[in-house]
Amino acid sequence: MRRVKDSRTLDIFEVPAPVTPQPGSGHYGAQVSELVGSVLKGSPHDRYEIAAQMSRLSGDDVSKHMMDAWSSPARTEHNIPLYRVPLLEEVCQSHAFTDWLVHLRGGRVAYGREALAAQYGKMQRMKDKLHADMRELKRLMGEEE
Repeated sequence: MRRVKDSRTLDIFEVPAPVTPQPGSGHYGAQVSELVGSVLKGSPHDRYEIAAQMSRLSGDDVSKHMMDAWSSPARTEHNIPLYRVPLLEEVCQSHAFTDWLVHLRGGRVAYGREALAAQYGKMQRMKDKLHADMRELKRLMGEEE
């Protein structure tokens, strides 16, 4: 039986590589608009509530109409300002923009317990290497265990 690769599941051992834009392909306006739209759709709040929460957190006015413009692929000249993205992610309980940007730059992001597990694994590898190096030094000094 031949195995079919699932194109939607990430390979945890695949090394991420940055996206190399071709000339003229680096205009991400439509992608940003679509991303705003998907973040808004995936939010537990409606656009009025999201606008109110963003206004409250930022201290300046964010309207539902601004979000409508930000999420319209036909209005890429009205993309969300970068300084508003963290607020949008916070209010909508999303990491979509962070994940997208890190993907473009050739990385992966870990959150919460996953981040701690990755750090623990890195430290464990460092510890194992240190022990191996110490054993090698002892062997070179003639003090084998």
